[in-house]
Amino acid sequence: MRTPEELRVLLQYIEDNDDIIPDDVDFDGLLYDMVAHLGNPDPELRDDLIFASLNEFVDDGMIDAVQMRRMLDTCLSDSHLFHGVGESGTDTVYARSFSSLVIALAFVVHEDHEPFLTADDVTRIKKALLRYVLLEQDFRGFVDGQGWAHAVAHVADALGNLAGVENVVGTDVGYFHDRDTLLEILGAVKHLVNNKKFVYQTEEDERLVGVINSVLSNEVLNAGDIKNWLDNFYVDDPDEDDFVYPDDFYLKVNRKHFMRSLYFNFLECTDDEFDNVAVRELQMHLLEWLVEKDEDEE
Repeated sequence: MRTPEELRVLLQYIEDNDDIIPDDVDFDGLLYDMVAHLGNPDPELRDDLIFASLNEFVDDGMIDAVQMRRMLDTCLSDSHLFHGVGESGTDTVYARSFSSLVIALAFVVHEDHEPFLTADDVTRIKKALLRYVLLEQDFRGFVDGQGWAHAVAHVADALGNLAGVENVVGTDVGYFHDRDTLLEILGAVKHLVNNKKFVYQTEEDERLVGVINSVLSNEVLNAGDIKNWLDNFYVDDPDEDDFVYPDDFYLKVNRKHFMRSLYFNFLECTDDEFDNVAVRELQMHLLEWLVEKDEDEE
């Protein structure tokens, strides 16, 4: 396996030469090394070279299904998506966070280049992501000197691609998920929004809103399902006398930011954006809630 410095030099050479892989470089071996160093704390290597190159390779159709499946298996493993999970403030977050992005790329290969994901694959990815969401405790966005951690935003990207997956191998349907699975994904979003430990500062709310659009694109859930999900954010709220600082304040801020982002997201949608849901109905429901919450705080 290449050292980080050897990998840096090679990837920089490939980037400088329009993503052309040198004849003497084994592409499978290169992909293996890139995934192996996915959690490197050096932001230039991890983000600007490794992930940026993987993203380019996927966009250019250079990564086939066999190669993507191999990377996916590694990224779903304890050495990557679950590496050090439960820790906070340590460098292990980079392996977890950037594994989420590679998992998201697997859906891009499947949808845009070479369908390869089976129903069992999608179920395995779903179970891993939902388990990971419950375990992640490092909510930092940008880290001075080490770049993006952004675990919540990155897993949101993976959840969004999971929710919108189409043309699963061995099935004869378009969008794949049933109602229960989509509700599970909404539950994961709710869990991430309802964070009492950290106030999100780097547009995590907007990335989580993207998951909602993917869920609604399936044309399975109706407006009542979404309204119930929104309303259930608040069923366990403490009374004013039981309000605990700063935990409950962090929770309030994270919810408010998410709901505002979701409102403006729906405001930008066309009336027929989602066949099974009237966007304006959801928009008005959110507006009523936002007004009510502002009045409660006066």
